[in-house]
Amino acid sequence: MNFVYTLKLNKKRELVVVSELSGGVKKSARNKLLKSVVVLMTTLATQLYSPLIQASIVGMDIPYQTYRDFAENKGAFSVGALDIPLYKKDGTLYSTLNKAPMIDFSAVDSGQTVATLISPQYIVSVKHNTGYKNVRFGYRDDSSYILVDRNNSSVDFHTPRLNKIVTEVVPADITDAGTANGTYQNQDRFPIFYRVGTGTQYVKDRNGKLTQLAGGYAYRTGGTVGKPTSSNKRIVSNPGNTYSAANGPMPSYGIPGDSGSPLFAWDTQRNKWVLVAVLNSYAGNAGKTNWFTVIPVNEVSANIEADTDAPVTPTSTTENINWTYDISTGTGKLTQGTDAWEMHGRDTGSSAVSFNHGKDLSFENTGTVVLKDIVNQGAGTLTFNGDYIVKPDADQTWVGGGIIVNGDHTVNWQVNGVKGDSMHKLGTGTLNISGTGINPGTLSVGDGTVVLAQKPDSNGQVQAFESASIVSGRPTLVLSDSQQMNPDNIKWGYRGGKLDINGNDLTFHALNAADEGAILTNSGSLATTSLDFNSTDTTKPVTTMFHGFFTGNVNVKNNATSNVNNTFVVDGGINTPAGSMTQQGGRLFFQGHPVIHAVSTQSVANKLKALGDDSVLTQPVSFTQSDWQTRQFNLKSLDLNNAAFYLARNAGLITTINANNSTVTLGSEDLYIDTNDGNGVKTTPVEGQSVATASEDQSHFTGNVNLTNGSALRVNENFSGGIISSNSSVTISSTNANLTESSMFTHSVIKLSDNAQLTSTAGLQSDGTIEFGNGAKLSLLGESSSTFTPFSATAWNLKGTGSSLNIGSGTNVNGDINAWSDTNINFGNSGKQSTSSGILYTGDIYAPEANVSIDNTSWTLNKTSLLGNLTLKNSQLIMSTDGKTSSGIKVVDTFSGENNILYVKPTRSLSEMSVSNIPLITAKNVTNNTRVFKTVTQQTGFHSMTPKIEVVNVDGTTQWRLKGFDVQSDSTALKEGQRLMNTNIKNFLTEVNNLNRRMGDLRDTKGETGAWARLMNSSGSGYGGFSDRHVHLQVGADRKHHFEGGDLFTGVMMTVTDSKASAESYQGKTRSVGGGLYASTLFDSGVYVDVIGKYVHHSNDYLLQTMGLKADDTAHSWYLGAETGWRYQWKPDVFIEPQAELVYGTLSGNTFNWQYNGMDVSMERKKAKPLIGRTGVEFGKTLDGRDWQVTAKAGLSYQFDLRNTGATTYRDFAGESTVYNGKDGRMLANIGIDTRIKDNTRIGLTVEKSAFGKYNVDNAINANIRYTF
Repeated sequence: MNFVYTLKLNKKRELVVVSELSGGVKKSARNKLLKSVVVLMTTLATQLYSPLIQASIVGMDIPYQTYRDFAENKGAFSVGALDIPLYKKDGTLYSTLNKAPMIDFSAVDSGQTVATLISPQYIVSVKHNTGYKNVRFGYRDDSSYILVDRNNSSVDFHTPRLNKIVTEVVPADITDAGTANGTYQNQDRFPIFYRVGTGTQYVKDRNGKLTQLAGGYAYRTGGTVGKPTSSNKRIVSNPGNTYSAANGPMPSYGIPGDSGSPLFAWDTQRNKWVLVAVLNSYAGNAGKTNWFTVIPVNEVSANIEADTDAPVTPTSTTENINWTYDISTGTGKLTQGTDAWEMHGRDTGSSAVSFNHGKDLSFENTGTVVLKDIVNQGAGTLTFNGDYIVKPDADQTWVGGGIIVNGDHTVNWQVNGVKGDSMHKLGTGTLNISGTGINPGTLSVGDGTVVLAQKPDSNGQVQAFESASIVSGRPTLVLSDSQQMNPDNIKWGYRGGKLDINGNDLTFHALNAADEGAILTNSGSLATTSLDFNSTDTTKPVTTMFHGFFTGNVNVKNNATSNVNNTFVVDGGINTPAGSMTQQGGRLFFQGHPVIHAVSTQSVANKLKALGDDSVLTQPVSFTQSDWQTRQFNLKSLDLNNAAFYLARNAGLITTINANNSTVTLGSEDLYIDTNDGNGVKTTPVEGQSVATASEDQSHFTGNVNLTNGSALRVNENFSGGIISSNSSVTISSTNANLTESSMFTHSVIKLSDNAQLTSTAGLQSDGTIEFGNGAKLSLLGESSSTFTPFSATAWNLKGTGSSLNIGSGTNVNGDINAWSDTNINFGNSGKQSTSSGILYTGDIYAPEANVSIDNTSWTLNKTSLLGNLTLKNSQLIMSTDGKTSSGIKVVDTFSGENNILYVKPTRSLSEMSVSNIPLITAKNVTNNTRVFKTVTQQTGFHSMTPKIEVVNVDGTTQWRLKGFDVQSDSTALKEGQRLMNTNIKNFLTEVNNLNRRMGDLRDTKGETGAWARLMNSSGSGYGGFSDRHVHLQVGADRKHHFEGGDLFTGVMMTVTDSKASAESYQGKTRSVGGGLYASTLFDSGVYVDVIGKYVHHSNDYLLQTMGLKADDTAHSWYLGAETGWRYQWKPDVFIEPQAELVYGTLSGNTFNWQYNGMDVSMERKKAKPLIGRTGVEFGKTLDGRDWQVTAKAGLSYQFDLRNTGATTYRDFAGESTVYNGKDGRMLANIGIDTRIKDNTRIGLTVEKSAFGKYNVDNAINANIRYTF
């Protein structure tokens, strides 16, 4: 029956809705206004099938698409968006929505927009909507919910109950402000109201003319509603005043078709959007007033409470709760001991209402529930507020309105479902599915965690669910193993959620993801997700789009067969820092995602275009739209084999790309859109092109690219990282490409396309050429002020007109530079200089039309360079000559410069050539030729050299000519070289000074067989600032042999010495390791004879800074020593001991060859055979105690060379010279004590110093310990 409603004035002079069929209304009493006022909506059945007009009316100042996007949370109106600008149709700013963040309309049903979810199983609307029987939330392919109880109110309002709890969306918060007069007129608390609705759609121009656009329920529109004119249990407002500022910037007037649609308000006290009312009536199409029913909160609560059974509150945690159920009566009981709880399930009817007999049941505390019977709870739900186990007694099943697990509780659910029924799960807790065998039911999870841990049956069969839907963006579905269910039957619906593969390897043939909320993640150990989208039809291209994300500890592998054009597009994102992605064959796209917009039909678009509004869109996304969402892709590596990879607009990629026989396009105009985007799981991929004109929309790559086996890299947009290329090609077209990692190109082609800009700061090495297109720009910059960054290529070819090569400070560049047209070559003037150090360049420049600017550069030329224009300052030119010709420079046009140094080095020994009048630099137009160059003396080894230059004018040109060289010996370099070459002599002497120490100790102890150790620390110095330090360790053991008239001691020793030496520019260190044998004969008369033989191996490190030598070598030495003397006992406790010592040895030679300032330099020291003598005298006095003995000693001796210690030959460009080291001698003085601390243990300490030698021991301290057996 169609109900027609009108309005009349009540006693409070308020308009109220009454039926024309009700009493008390006289048609003769109606005025013209009231005749036009009708109810907003008849019953829903009539609406769906009646041609009656139902509509929403909006204005025309702003594009109609704005109202469409607003109503669907699309475009700029994403949930939570702030300060949303509204533009006029001409693109100028109209207003801003800035009073609250953008509302989430998802709780409004996505079909007719006549109901709003306010609790997981309850919606609100108006009761005169009698025809609708189901609602849907989210997308068209998400769950449909059946109304099982309408719960009609005494006013035009109802609270229908649904057959299942809704998983796709979060219920709207309802107002708690009450219904007191004026409550919702308080703009401090409720500053703004939004509405949304469907129905026949109209636009109204400023003259009040209405134009119909579409029939009922075609699509949503929405907008603002002004401050109510009155509010109590009802809200009255005038949004039909479409162009009144009081109604906000985009008023929306509800008329028939919008009945039951929601009115939301921003509640500043709760800081959230709340549902305050539902629309019930209007004042006609030409009117302005809407009437809304405020949500009767208490009534809603009462309706929900009426559908709830008493909670189950077990008192025992060990005794089972047995659940029995009588399907014939739809009632059951749960018992534990003497406690019992009644429950209600579905009755025997077949209609939807029969579900309403089922009531909600909650469980408190903790327990175990055992199903004794099959339970059909109808629309009744189970809520768990504690940890529970639910299991069947045998194979009982359960169906119902859903399961809610609250808090952080866990329910171990061991009951299988029924085919055709879907288990809906909500609540933040965990539902652990752990039944047995095949569960034919399905799952929809909207919150919390569901763990699939189904156990195999006796036949080994296992299936947790036939299919599963992950929705709302809140839940996580965890797979305990890879056999729980078919991965292809898992769907991410509206706003998705997480699928946690939990360390299991899985293969997907489809990724059923509706939107960016879909997340495939792995929280377990590294696992692999394999993708197989191949079709059995090898002639049909296969394109798969994934709007979701891969995250966590996962590898992704996509294998595309070679005979199928297989394309995989990801416009969601990837965040797998420890995981890789492998693309085997086919094509792979990483790209941004176009912002989804609300869609209208072409008919609506045409009507609005005729009215001057061309904003309406007929597909959700397009290639030409300017608004895109940027996506991020972060993974350990991207491995491509025989594949093509495209990084398209609005995508950022951080990874290492390994490409084998593959193409890589970073910054691709080619990409895909989904023309069914925003409508569910089904995708409709379409390939096309979209150019990112704004820099923030261009792709960004950060990482490294490794190319092998004929791969090709095209860099079209932002690049930061490194490239290693082998047998491949690289093309740079980007205006913002930066090589921030060292890059190497082997047998690879490198091209800079027209207008490309490439900057390298970490080094670039190529065994080929670098090619420049028109307007291309390459900048080579140093990254450190302490070291030079290397760059090299066979040639840098500036082929394109207007191209540029900029070389910044801190760089070392090798390779010829060629330019065949008007180009710019700049050294030290890059505009991006990163360090203050200079530039090293080796190569020649052929650029007869180029402008060349060189500043703060050391340029080493190999041949002759030809330049168009040259500006040269603060630089040095290093040329070479063979005495007949020379490397040089020819300037075609103008040459200006100042403060430059001109070096010329001979390529042969000067004794082998004569030099006269060799042109070095030739230029036509020269500015300040007297100040362009100066020559300086250059150290090139052990000589210094100054080129002789003259400036002459020849045939209208200016020439700088080489006349010869002024050569001088460099005594400082010779001395430093001599100090380095004498290092082994100094080390030899250190060993000599400690050679016979042990034998001296034997004369003091007159002991028995024993072991000993000695540690010496000394420092010495010599001429020219030479100094050294030594730490010497000796260990050994000896044996006593008695004979008539004396004693013979024989022993063995091992030594380790660490030495460091330095001078003005020399540094060195040595580790010496040796061993020897010794014998000491002590006659009873006081005469003694000591002999020793020893071998030492030396490992040396040298640094001669002024000559650029850093080297290491090894040497060895042999020692044969003999000492004799007489210990004369002047008194019983005083002795005098004259001594004489002779040491002969051999010391291996060494040779160093290196280059310094481009010249060959060498030092060679031949094998030496030192012979060193020493004579002296030592005094001692012994003090005895009862348990101790101390001997104090002092000595004075003279040590001298008996033979020359060797010769060193020095070679450089000027020839060679030999320096003989000569002989040295020094006075040695020492004092010490030797103490017996036990009968068999003695310690000693000696201090020594020398003087009057070319080399002296400044300080030496010897400490020793001896133990006799």
